[in-house]
Amino acid sequence: MQTRFLKAAISVFLIALVVMTLGLFAQPAEAQEGKIDPNTPVSNLEGILAIPEASSEISSAPFRGSGKLAEIAERQVDPAEKAVGPVGSPIIESVIGADGRSKVSPTTVYPSRAIAYLYVTWANNAAGSCTGWFIGPRTVVTAGHCVYNTASGAAHGWAKSIKVYPGRNGASTPYSYTTAHRLFSVSGWTGSTGNPNYDYGAIQTVATKGTTVGYFGYAWQSSNSFPGTYTVRGYPGDKPNATMWTMNGGITSVNTYRLWYQIDTAGGQSGSPLYKTIDNVCCYGYGVHTYGTSVSPFFGNSATRIRQAVFNNFKAWKAYKYP
Repeated sequence: MQTRFLKAAISVFLIALVVMTLGLFAQPAEAQEGKIDPNTPVSNLEGILAIPEASSEISSAPFRGSGKLAEIAERQVDPAEKAVGPVGSPIIESVIGADGRSKVSPTTVYPSRAIAYLYVTWANNAAGSCTGWFIGPRTVVTAGHCVYNTASGAAHGWAKSIKVYPGRNGASTPYSYTTAHRLFSVSGWTGSTGNPNYDYGAIQTVATKGTTVGYFGYAWQSSNSFPGTYTVRGYPGDKPNATMWTMNGGITSVNTYRLWYQIDTAGGQSGSPLYKTIDNVCCYGYGVHTYGTSVSPFFGNSATRIRQAVFNNFKAWKAYKYP
């Protein structure tokens, strides 16, 4: 009797173990992501990726590109594209006092040409705009919420498509456009919480526009001292459609994950570079602009800070296989 009872107990245990194991692997990627390191990279094609090895580097150098314009016949907006509001509409103004932004024209001078207008379409075919910046021949950094929608509903999940217009100036597209092949973010953003501290991502583009328009360098530091002048430049939705605007200022507050400043921004500038010149070399990104004045504990607009883990992911995404 005891032997039969023991065998039955062992059978029940084994069945339960199998069910638990199958249940673990049957969970969607989002559920698994919530249980792993929030710095873990993910993509829309492969799902969860390996965390890249820590790099001893603290910066990656910029590249100015050839600047060669697209053929005249190519310099047109996709006729299927419509004027849209920013991702995350309605527009949340983040102008602090008098508007200090100025319009960028021409947009064909580096580093402006390495900044791109993004036309983002979600799973439900709703569309919105964001900003991105090249860090490699076919790698464009942007906000996590520009590649992955954490809101519930039909638009939830990875963007359905993204058009990337480097150096766009209204209806003028001097470098034509390319499209997204692969999207990246991290589990801290794509998981169930959508943590603002991990709100960053990247686009791997079909065409190597970065060889022409150039790309930004990027850097990280352990110090919380950020002296000097920084710039936020991108495509705000409160200005004429798809026009580039810029403003300079200083870093006013810092924590482990974010950088705050009094630089004016508006919806549509999500994903813009927060950058500066180092030793007379332009330009190095130190953050990815993501939010207006709503993110505590400090007052001001803010960027996701490029920490070592962010730097490591940028480096891995830049080197990621294509296609």
